[in-house]
Amino acid sequence: MSEHSSNGKNFSKNYTRLLVFSTILAILVLLVILTISSFSSSQISTVFSVGLVILSLLAAFLLVLLFRFFYAIRHIDENAKQISQGQLNISDIRSDKTRGLESLTGAVNDLKRNLLDFIESTKSNVIILSDAVDSVTKSLDMSYKGNEHIASNMSTVAEKAQQQLLIVKETIRGIEEVANRAQNINDTLANIDVFVKNTVKVTEDGSEHVDKYNEQMSVISSNLADTSSFIQTLNTHLKEIDQVNGLIINITEQLKLLSLNSAVEAARAGEAGKGFVVVAQEMNKLSAATRDSIGQIDKLLNNILESNDKVSESINSCVTSFDASKEIFDSVKESFYTINQNTYILSDDMKKAYEESRLINEDTKYIAVQGQELDNASNEISSITQDVAAVTQEALAENEEINNQALSLQNMLSDIENLLKRYRTAVVPVEQVSRKRLKIAMFSPLDHSFWESVKQGALYAQTELKAKNADIEYHGYPKDFSKFKEDLKEKIANNYDGIILPGFITNIDNELAEANSRGISLMSFNCDFNKSSDRISYFGPDIYEQGKLAGEIMANALENEGSIAIIRGPLDVPVNKKRVDAIHEVISKKKNMKVASEVEAAIDDSVVYKQTKETLHKFHNLSGIIILTGGILGAARAVEEMGLTGVVKIVCFDYDDKVIDLVKRGVIYTAIGQDPFGQGHDPIISMYNYLVTGEKPDSVYYTRTNVIDMASIAEK
Repeated sequence: MSEHSSNGKNFSKNYTRLLVFSTILAILVLLVILTISSFSSSQISTVFSVGLVILSLLAAFLLVLLFRFFYAIRHIDENAKQISQGQLNISDIRSDKTRGLESLTGAVNDLKRNLLDFIESTKSNVIILSDAVDSVTKSLDMSYKGNEHIASNMSTVAEKAQQQLLIVKETIRGIEEVANRAQNINDTLANIDVFVKNTVKVTEDGSEHVDKYNEQMSVISSNLADTSSFIQTLNTHLKEIDQVNGLIINITEQLKLLSLNSAVEAARAGEAGKGFVVVAQEMNKLSAATRDSIGQIDKLLNNILESNDKVSESINSCVTSFDASKEIFDSVKESFYTINQNTYILSDDMKKAYEESRLINEDTKYIAVQGQELDNASNEISSITQDVAAVTQEALAENEEINNQALSLQNMLSDIENLLKRYRTAVVPVEQVSRKRLKIAMFSPLDHSFWESVKQGALYAQTELKAKNADIEYHGYPKDFSKFKEDLKEKIANNYDGIILPGFITNIDNELAEANSRGISLMSFNCDFNKSSDRISYFGPDIYEQGKLAGEIMANALENEGSIAIIRGPLDVPVNKKRVDAIHEVISKKKNMKVASEVEAAIDDSVVYKQTKETLHKFHNLSGIIILTGGILGAARAVEEMGLTGVVKIVCFDYDDKVIDLVKRGVIYTAIGQDPFGQGHDPIISMYNYLVTGEKPDSVYYTRTNVIDMASIAEK
């Protein structure tokens, strides 16, 4: 049994003993008064006065005790009455207001907390089951339609299978025919291959003959060229002879002239010149004879030259024609070589074609075998198709049964949701369905178990509004919160109907102002916006009162004496500043208590672990630590490692299973809960209700506060 529970029971026992003792004492006083009634009047008066005073004091004492007792009873009764009416959205009963009835207080708180845990756990399971049922229902619908379609088509498949069987048989016959034709092609290609080999041999011989003929043509061409050169030389010599003939003719002309002159001179000489006359005559005859001979020679030379010109012209023409023929022959030779080369290529290609034909022939034979197997398979498929048709009909019937069971499960979930509505743990959506499609977005961190519970609340609200014509978007940021601002701007630009976000986020005043100008409804949760933002409502804890509660719990734990440290986040975040101020307000009223240190820390366990150790080393007399930020497990580990469990009391905000285990072990004294599920759920439902009805919720809606300590945790 826990220490707090034991103390509560002892106090109740002492309280009862004191009442009994006071009653017995009053009876004894009355007996004494009756006993001394025989005394003198003055003595009796004195004793009676003393007894009356004692009785008055006892009566006053009893009245105070009874007043406190009945006040505690009434306080517990009010909470029990609310719980019995299903109103669970209330804070825990504080044990300092029900002294003497701590065990009953703990029992009522446990009852309420267990109901809340069960309901919130059930709501989380409803979310999972609802999503699963939706998925199963959609899958079943698709499967049912698919099976229905399959069933309707199975007869067609069976008919097609029969047609396929006939086609396969026709195909096999075609394959056999193709195989025969492939064999014929193979034989033909073999003959062509022999022909191509002979052609290659002939082209090789022809190529050799062309080379030899080309050599002879080159010799003839060379000889013709030499003959043409010789005739040209001969023509040159004949022309030189013709020139000599001209010279001789000139000489004969000179001789004729000389003969004429000699005759003239002989005539002058008379008898003395008769000899010259004879000479002159002979010279004249010689000149005439020479002239005639030269004329014949010249005529002969001219004939020779004319003949040479014709021969030369003929040879030149022959050379030109031969050169042209040689070029044509070279082209023919080149063509012949090309043909020879192509013949080789054709031979190679024919070998390849022959090889491919052989492979095709083999493949065709293999296909024929496979075709036979396909025929066998088609027969089997035709048989199996009929079996499948029967199985499909059975599956269709089973699908229909499963679908009915899914509908039953869906109805069961609806019944569970209706049952949960009997317990007023949160804001309830109005019955009215929105006429237009509403778009509501909620933003939050997702880096701590607290925010995971916030997410579960948001998802349950999403489930509740599924049939209300509203799109609910939850945006959680596990590590990187930098994308938040971009997402917020996108929702504002798309004119969402409502936006919900924690008020501690800084540097978004411009975005909130833009949302206000566009008529977008804003709500804050966990922490309120600054005063410049026009929001509809705030959902979250009474931060200042929770800070005071933490201070009072710590003061009670330390019996109003000792030094404490506060581990907090930055003071520019309003929630940290308010809680710190509230704690200082409480501690400042305790004469023997003080805040020895304030440590600014992140939510990381390792960082808080290191800073807690440093603080404990620096302040040896530290009696308590109040943790306002995350990193609770890190602080607890530091206290455990230093052997200060139970010596240094830890009071923290928010809890999960790990924190509850640390409370059971006495490492953490108290954890203050802030209803994270409600913080995720209630703003969304309230936003929907406001957008549909136009009725504003309360400007401030404080979520319930739970206190977890040893006395409030049921033993297992």
